Parts: sequence; structure tokens; C-alpha cells
Amino acid sequence: MATTQIVLSLAKLFLMIIPGIILSKAGALNEQQSKGISSVVVNLTWPCLIVMSLQREFSRELVVNMGTLAIVVVADMIVAFILAKAACRMMKMEQSKTYLMTFMLIIGNTGFMGIPVCTVLYGAEGTFYAALIDSIFDIFIFTGGMLLIEKSTGRHIGLSPKHFLTPGFISILVGLGLFVCRITLPEIISGPMDVIGSATSPLAMLIVGFQLGKIKIRELIGDPRMYVLCALKLIALPLIFLFLLHLAFPGMPLLAKVLAVELATPVGVVSTIYTQQYDGDVGFATRGVMLSTVLSLLTLTLFAIAAEMI
Repeated sequence: MATTQIVLSLAKLFLMIIPGIILSKAGALNEQQSKGISSVVVNLTWPCLIVMSLQREFSRELVVNMGTLAIVVVADMIVAFILAKAACRMMKMEQSKTYLMTFMLIIGNTGFMGIPVCTVLYGAEGTFYAALIDSIFDIFIFTGGMLLIEKSTGRHIGLSPKHFLTPGFISILVGLGLFVCRITLPEIISGPMDVIGSATSPLAMLIVGFQLGKIKIRELIGDPRMYVLCALKLIALPLIFLFLLHLAFPGMPLLAKVLAVELATPVGVVSTIYTQQYDGDVGFATRGVMLSTVLSLLTLTLFAIAAEMI
């Protein structure tokens, strides 16, 4: 894919953020309505997109690639954990924020940003791999991630099987079940699901725009710790794994390109959701999510181009 095509594809996607910003600033879209749109994405369009992305012909190569994805994602989590600990120790951050920053550095916005970007750049196969990567991060969120949130908020959350009973995770299981059993959905079902799933990208970008529209610039740029977080999340980690992927996969096949893009996504919005839900430092989490999202419009584009050129 040519560099110009990458830039134009991502520009079209990121321009979808602007209506959300305008609607937010004009007061034409409020928090409750935004949550309603988020609910539609999380509970309907995103699951449809995932199931349809997993409607692929079963092959041994795809199964091997799924194992490769898991290894690389787990390695990314380990490196992110080490970098977070080192950075927090250097900045002499208190324990609660150390745990929160570790969570933020590990968990990227692989769903709301990563999947739409990979869909635009790499089509159905890109969505297939991106959905699998997102599901691996989801498993961590509901296990080790919840322990980090628990430590950062001082509240006992407790792990429960119900944490996994989300539409997104269930859709992964359904999609993988159909994939492994080599079941192709009939057109009367797959057609509507495909159309509904295609709404994920514009709606997700609208939500991102709405959140950006609520930001006060002084609050966004006033915390130097956020720059350390963004430097690690948007530059250091993606660079490390872009280099390793280039060594492991000469020529950067599609699998490696999707990994490079997904691992370059900004801080996941779940950081704000869970700190708010369990009475943590919502301001700290929100600043990290928003600043990294703004900066990722540039860095994510550059890494997508780099993955194509090396």
C-alpha cells in the first residue's frame, strides 16, 4: 500500500472525529446521548463487525498466525509493565498512580481505534487479526488489569466470570466457533450483520470526537507525567516492536502490519471507565486517554507508513 494511500485512508477516518467535536462544543450532543451511541457500538455494531471479520475460510496458516499474535501481544504487555515501573520509579510517583499508569501503558485503544484503522487500511483480513488482538487484551483487562485497577483505587473488586460476559468478548467466541467449525452464515443473516458492522468506524470516531470536544486545553497539557506516558505508549513501545517485527517477519506481511498498528494505539478508554467506576483518579486517567488520542493521530499514521515501507 502506497504511503499516499495510507495517509488518505487515515485522514478520511480521522476526519470523522470532527463532527463529534463540533456537536460536543455546540451542545448538540450531550453525555447521555454519547453513552447511548457508545452502547450501540459496544452492544451491536462492534460485535457484528467482529463476527463478520471472523467469517473466513479455516486454514492452518491462520491458526499459526493466531498463536503468533498471542505471543507478540503478551510480550508487549511484559515490556510495557517493565517500562511503566521504571518510569514511575524515576518520577517518584505514589503507588496508586504507579498501578494506574501501568494499566494505561499496557492497555491500548485496540477496539475503538485499532479495529477501525486496521479495517480501513487492510480490509476484512486486517479486521480479523485486529479483533483477535483486541480479545487478547480483553482477557488481560478482566484478569491482571482488574488487579492493577484494584491496587490503584484501594478497593476490592474481585474477579468474576461475569466480567467476561460482554458482547464484544462473546462475539469473539461466537466468531471463533464458526471459524473453527467452518460454518458460513447464510446471506440473509450475514448481509444485515455486515451492514450493521460497517457502522462501527464512523460511530466510534464520533464518540472519540465528542470526548475530545469536552477537553480544556490547559488541563490536557498541564501534567508533565502525561508526556512521559505518551512518549512510552506512542513512541517507545511501538518502535521496539516495529523493530522486532521487522526482524521476525522480513517484508512485513499483513499480520506484522496489523500488530504494528494495534500496538501503536493510544491509551484505552477503559482506563477512564474503570477508574470512574471504582472511584480512582479519573482526572489522571482521562488526561492520559485524551492527550495520547490527540497525539496518536500523527504517531499512528507514521507507524502505519513505517510498517509499509520497511
